[in-house]
Amino acid sequence: MKIYLRILSFARPFRSFLPMFIVSTILGIIFEILNLSFVAPVLKILFSDESQEVAKTAFPVFEFSKDYISNIGVWFKNYLVSFTDKTEALKIICFVLLISVFFANFFTFLSRFILAFVKAKMVKNIRLALFEKINRLHLGYYTNEKRGDLMSRMTNDVKEVESSIIDTLNGIVKEPITVVVSFAVLYYLSPQLLLFSLLVLPLSGFVIWKLTSLLRKKAKQGQDYLGKILNTIDEALGGMKIIQSFNAGEFFIKRFTHENVKYERALRSMDYKKGLASPISQFMGVAVFCMVLYYGGTLVLKENYMPPENFLVFVLLFANVISPLKSLFTLVANIQRGLIAGERIFEVTDAIEEITDAPNAIKVTEFNDAIELKNISFSYGETEVLKNINLRIQKGKTIALVGASGGGKSTVINLIPRFYDVNKGEILIDNKNIKEITLHSLREQIGIVTQDSILFNDTIYNNIVFGNETATEQDVIEAAKVANAHEFILASEKGYQTEIGDNGMKLSGGQKQRLCIARAVLKNPPIMLLDEATSALDTESEQLVQEALNQLMKNRTSVVVAHRLSTIQNADEIVVINNGEIVEQGTHKELLESPTGSVYKKLIAIQKL
Repeated sequence: MKIYLRILSFARPFRSFLPMFIVSTILGIIFEILNLSFVAPVLKILFSDESQEVAKTAFPVFEFSKDYISNIGVWFKNYLVSFTDKTEALKIICFVLLISVFFANFFTFLSRFILAFVKAKMVKNIRLALFEKINRLHLGYYTNEKRGDLMSRMTNDVKEVESSIIDTLNGIVKEPITVVVSFAVLYYLSPQLLLFSLLVLPLSGFVIWKLTSLLRKKAKQGQDYLGKILNTIDEALGGMKIIQSFNAGEFFIKRFTHENVKYERALRSMDYKKGLASPISQFMGVAVFCMVLYYGGTLVLKENYMPPENFLVFVLLFANVISPLKSLFTLVANIQRGLIAGERIFEVTDAIEEITDAPNAIKVTEFNDAIELKNISFSYGETEVLKNINLRIQKGKTIALVGASGGGKSTVINLIPRFYDVNKGEILIDNKNIKEITLHSLREQIGIVTQDSILFNDTIYNNIVFGNETATEQDVIEAAKVANAHEFILASEKGYQTEIGDNGMKLSGGQKQRLCIARAVLKNPPIMLLDEATSALDTESEQLVQEALNQLMKNRTSVVVAHRLSTIQNADEIVVINNGEIVEQGTHKELLESPTGSVYKKLIAIQKL
């Protein structure tokens, strides 16, 4: 119930539509019941052979009383009987029935129209809340979660909530009201017969309850398996080149088949049980109806308990109650899948945002002095990556971080823009702890170019201008020129408006990297972080990219992670990190002149640089 109410909370901004929805639903139900209620006694009057003389009476004066509706019925009955020509009465009956059916359908349509509007808004807001949360979570969250599973929650789980819960809102509101109003009329007709009906109804309810509890368990399994399938698809599409080069297609097919079979079994089991809900509820409903029909018919035939026409109305109304009760049971069965999907959605929206602005965080608009790492330590889980790092990076200087793979160099890069927070110590920018600076303003001062060229399935122009809404076309062209990208862009099919495909798959590695550099140039931040920006390139591409990087780092404070000597030898200071600790510092010349045993000299000797 808690999850169901949380899902409904997304409709809170549209609660002004609720009164109209409820009123239209109730009016639709009243007219539907009216269609059934007056038919039987009217037919009794029309086709009875008994002659009746009834004086015309005035229409009842409105009053808040349970007898008011009954008085209207008596007045209408007497009005019809007063006609000597029954065909005239039949005309009135047909006209009233037609009007009643029209209003029943009009109000039903109105309630569904309102629900459709609210549903579309709710689904939009659920997806938006989920996507906004995903964008606020720290990078560490994604190391523990599978991308395909997150995609499943964004798409399939939201769709399941829409179809299993939001689509059932009309029934959840309408059917209980139908039952209550119908029971009120049934009580008026025969309290004894209604009591008997209520005694036998729980029998069908118990059977459906047992079925829905089994359905909920299978629904959770199905959603989890679907997430694993999407994750396998995502990995296969992202690594197709490696899969084919290693002839690992069969391996991935087996892996996919394994997950697909598990999902197929869970889905089949779930659909079997879901399919049973409707026929079982129908059978139990008919069984209950037959019991009431037999018991009530006995009272009418043997004890003359109530007029036959009233019993006919009771039977018709009770049959009308069975339908919404069956619908409620079916809705409960359908909702189980939506509740599981909602639970998976809220697992993401409830995830703790570990990297957030402090309550009194300040906004910075410039960088004037230095970046300082003071006694910082950092761990990924139980694995300590950095130990007591102390480093000062003066404005305008280029600092190169070198060392063996896994030593913690890239971690330093990730800590400066607060992709992660340090476990111990502090990072200062202009003597301000970065935890006391707003994330947005901190990252506005920083540009990043990584080894993996992250581009989007859009045009070259939009990839360069990414996130910079004030940039002009000339600004983009100038940035591309600085990045040595302008010439190949002009040679492309549509120039700057060329679509580059998923993650820039239509471009070479060097071209992709130069677009990333152009994007950083356009941002024009005072601080640049370069993480292995040339390590995956061939010699020719590396030269072009290196020239672009040199232009990028001019008059900026730069922190560079690299393995290649050409990238770091001109740095103002080289910092050697080994096993998470700074072991050497100095210029390229100073480190080469250091005593035998220098880690830097060993790295050069084994051509790690």
